[in-house]
Amino acid sequence: MKKLILLACLCVTPVHAALFEDTEARKKLQEMQLKEAELEARIVNLEAVIKSGSLNDMLNQIELMKQDVSKLRGDMETLRHLNATVEQRQKDLYQDLDGRLRKIEEKSVGNNSALPNKVAESPTTPEVKAPSDQEVFDQASQLLDGMKYKEAFQAFTDFIKQFPSSALLPDAKYGLANAQFSLKNYKASLGTYQKLLDQHPDFAKNPEALLGLANAQIQLALIPEAKKSLKDLIKKYPKSDVIQNAQKRLKVLESIKP
Repeated sequence: MKKLILLACLCVTPVHAALFEDTEARKKLQEMQLKEAELEARIVNLEAVIKSGSLNDMLNQIELMKQDVSKLRGDMETLRHLNATVEQRQKDLYQDLDGRLRKIEEKSVGNNSALPNKVAESPTTPEVKAPSDQEVFDQASQLLDGMKYKEAFQAFTDFIKQFPSSALLPDAKYGLANAQFSLKNYKASLGTYQKLLDQHPDFAKNPEALLGLANAQIQLALIPEAKKSLKDLIKKYPKSDVIQNAQKRLKVLESIKP
C-alpha cells in the first residue's frame, strides 16, 4: 500500500510542474503581445503625424525662426561696430579740443609773464552751457546701442522729463520702450509702445513700434492681441521694412492651435 502511494506522488509531481511552466509561458506571451500592440499603436500615431504634414510645418517654422535670429545677430554686430566708430570719433574730438585749450592757456600764461608790472586779471569762469536736447538724446541712444539698457532706460526717462516739447520726444519714447523690452520689463514696454502710437500717430517709426508692441504681447502670452497688432501693422504699413518679420510672426501665431 505504501509503495502505491509513493508511486502516485511521483507521478503527480511532474504533471504539476508542467502545468506551472505552461502558465508562466502563457503569461509571458500575453505580456509580449501587449507590448507588441503598444508598439504598433505608436507606429500608427507617428505615421499619422508625418502624413498630416504638421511635422514639416513645425520644421519650417523653426527654420524661419533661425533665419530671424541670424538677421538679428547681424544687426547687433552692425550696431556694435557703429557704436565703436562713434566712440572713437568722440575721443578724437575731445583730444583735439583739449590740445587747443592747452595752447590757448600756454599763450595766456606767456602774455601775463611778459607784463610783470601789470596786475593780472582774475580768470573769468567759463559759462557752462546746458546740453541741448539733441546732445542728451544722442547720449541716451549710444547707451542703448551699447546694450547698457539700465543706463539707457534712465537717460530716456530723464530726457522725456527735461524736454517735454522737443521734436525728438517720440524718438525718446521709442528708445525707452526698447530699453524696457531689453530689460524684460514687457508690461512697461507694452504701455510705452501703446502711448507712443496713441500720442504720435504720424511718427516715422510707428511700424517698428507696432512690431515691438506685438513682441511684448507675445512675451506676455497675449496671443489674440499680438495677432491684431501684427495685422494692423501689415494693413497700415504694407511697404515698411519690418513687414516680412511681421508676416512671419503672424504665420507662426496663427499655426498655434488654441
